[in-house]
Amino acid sequence: MTTALRHAARCVDPEGFVVLCDSALQLRSVTSDDLVSALHDAPREVRDLLRRCDRRAQSGTETMVRVRLRSRNIAVTPQHHVPGVGFVDLLIGDRLVVEVDSKSHHTGTERYEADRARDRRLVQLGYVVLRLSYRQVVHEWATSEEVILDLIRRRAHRGETLL
Repeated sequence: MTTALRHAARCVDPEGFVVLCDSALQLRSVTSDDLVSALHDAPREVRDLLRRCDRRAQSGTETMVRVRLRSRNIAVTPQHHVPGVGFVDLLIGDRLVVEVDSKSHHTGTERYEADRARDRRLVQLGYVVLRLSYRQVVHEWATSEEVILDLIRRRAHRGETLL
């Protein structure tokens, strides 16, 4: 494991390294202690990245959004539980839900309908829901980020909406 982690730290950018570590943590292939132990003598920049890791991430694109927003000092809670709805991918502030959807887990009539029912319930509870696709995170991030920043500027993450 140590060799693979060191190789990954050299071969991918910092965000990619956090994505890989989050995935390993979520799959329970490693623990946080395993990561710290394996990289105890790695360069400080690599060890500092471990503080960005979170086993609650359900996908690499979810990790990307979290890491990118936190790099802008935006507080993001991964896998926040909303009573009556369940876990949402990311919560910004008190009211802005960001769901990061992949085709493989969010297509088909049943899943499509379930997602809309969740969104409807979240809106009923006073949340603003933003769904992002893989493409919108990986290839169209500037546009997606601008929408999120605009919602924050308008205080939608606090349950307010300023025009």
